[in-house]
Amino acid sequence: MIKQKGVTLIEMLIAVAIIGVLTAIAYPSYQSHVLKGHRTQAMGDLIKIQLELEANYTKTSGGYAAIPLVSEVNTNNTCSFCDNDKNKYLLSISSASKNSYTIIAEPQFQATNDTCLSNELTLNQNGTGTPASCW
Repeated sequence: MIKQKGVTLIEMLIAVAIIGVLTAIAYPSYQSHVLKGHRTQAMGDLIKIQLELEANYTKTSGGYAAIPLVSEVNTNNTCSFCDNDKNKYLLSISSASKNSYTIIAEPQFQATNDTCLSNELTLNQNGTGTPASCW
């Protein structure tokens, strides 16, 4: 009798089933980490914008509203020194006045299980971010 070498169909199906189960467990976790990475990047950009606004505040007599960065961010929905991708978050500065501002990062994707990703992130002149649980 000749001994044949190779993999049987049953062995192949078991291997495919194991790979399928591992993928079904790992993929949602991977997606969650990717979405958290996008959120962290947007939060970093909010802080970069805040630092730039604060650095230029004393240089302008009109307060926060007179800083050119405000119109740049509101026109382009991003800034020249930000790492943000417009497909992930749109940035804007709302309520910019002499003494106050609110920087907003609005998500451009759906995240059903994460409350931090389904809402817009904001940061104001006091350094207070919302939703508070995400900061």
